[in-house]
Amino acid sequence: MIEQVGYTSVKIRNGRPAARERKIMGELVPYGKLWRTGAGKFSMISFDTPVEINGKTIPAGAYALLTIPHETEWTVMLNSDTSKIYGDPREYDMRTEVVSFKVTPRKSDRFYESLTMSIDIIRYDAVFFLSWENTQISFPIKTRSYERAISEIRKSTQQAPDDPERLSQAAFFYFMNNDDPQQILTWVDRALQAGDERWLLQQRFDILERMQNYDEAAKAAERSISFLSRTKPDSWEEGIQGYKERMRRWPKR
Repeated sequence: MIEQVGYTSVKIRNGRPAARERKIMGELVPYGKLWRTGAGKFSMISFDTPVEINGKTIPAGAYALLTIPHETEWTVMLNSDTSKIYGDPREYDMRTEVVSFKVTPRKSDRFYESLTMSIDIIRYDAVFFLSWENTQISFPIKTRSYERAISEIRKSTQQAPDDPERLSQAAFFYFMNNDDPQQILTWVDRALQAGDERWLLQQRFDILERMQNYDEAAKAAERSISFLSRTKPDSWEEGIQGYKERMRRWPKR
């Protein structure tokens, strides 16, 4: 399984043993013993950029994903030695361990017949989930993709401070992430200096509405409606109706 999380590609390789009416946790998977966390060879997780897990920076690379399950607490370990099967706890070497941390298991919201590993993407970071039988553990993986994106936006807008397309893209990224509304407005206004454009006018209305600056948002809507009426692009009438409908939903002033 491969998931793209921001700028980072996360790859998981694991066997998927099935319960087949057997008791899993505490029996087939004994408590208190090193588990290769799968069947056959150990489970593996890899990253193509550095990530942060449990407050520690993990370099890009592939790692054996191992656990020590307990009823109320699991130990999760990543080990850089991917040459072993890890079927015997004596194979484990602390010298190649890159991180070890505790997680609390919880009852899953459904029964998992097969061992399942998955990634949930939250904003630009990830949460790793392991589920089997009625037990689930999880832990966050920080990719720093958001910080990298902000850095790239700053460089881009500094290199071309009057490029309407770059300014619009920067404003859209900030808008989608509910970031600094005043900065969004600054970028959009600067982009509009090159001339009215449908998408930029929409962006200006959207951010003013989000800021609840309804007087200025109404002016932005009038400007957009005038532009649509004059240029008549595709679906211009629907666009005008959209502005009017949104303004009707505003609080009475």
